[in-house]
Amino acid sequence: MFPAPPHVRFVEPAPYAYADEGALDRDRLELRMLRAKGRPEIRLALRPARSSDGDLLQSYVQGLSPQSRYNRFLGAVSELSASELVRALAANGRDKLTLILTSTDKNRETVVGEARAALSCAERAGEFAMSIADGWQGLGVGSALIEEIERQAAADGIEWLFGDVLRTNEAMIALARGRGFRLGAGLEGRLVRIQKRLDAAPDLPCQKWAAIGAGAERRAASAGR
Repeated sequence: MFPAPPHVRFVEPAPYAYADEGALDRDRLELRMLRAKGRPEIRLALRPARSSDGDLLQSYVQGLSPQSRYNRFLGAVSELSASELVRALAANGRDKLTLILTSTDKNRETVVGEARAALSCAERAGEFAMSIADGWQGLGVGSALIEEIERQAAADGIEWLFGDVLRTNEAMIALARGRGFRLGAGLEGRLVRIQKRLDAAPDLPCQKWAAIGAGAERRAASAGR
């Protein structure tokens, strides 16, 4: 039976994108390059958040429109609380992961999307939440991000991927349906549960994400020396 998960939050995604497999740097497995069909000339880097990313992540959340923040956090917020920011930056461990999607212009990195996932090794299930910057919505970035989350979760042995989304968030519901997610009752009446069975790898879950997160921190530390 599919497990009853804890609270999950979403933001409006955008459809129609693809993961750029040829751009994957084989020597840096914590980094993936994505392209949105709406802006194919721009490559976006998807990587685990580092402990030094606090200002980047907070600026991103503050820059979201009120509606996007409401969709993401299911309430009116203007920024991440101090405790929430700490949790997000400390999530790259055995069973939790925070991903940020960035665009770089003139050596300046800007966050254009983010996602958080929590894995249950015992249940072989994962829940996730995601958001895309308002200026990047409708360009295919959200579709590329959710596709990558599915790929990563399946590679870790996760059999079920799920989340709760606002019933009024029609774009996310449409994206989920398009990617084969089924709809069910959410944790509250205003929420819809989206869930999908993945073609999971047979190895134990959680191990790869822990290694990826540790690798990101080691490389960041080495770069700062």
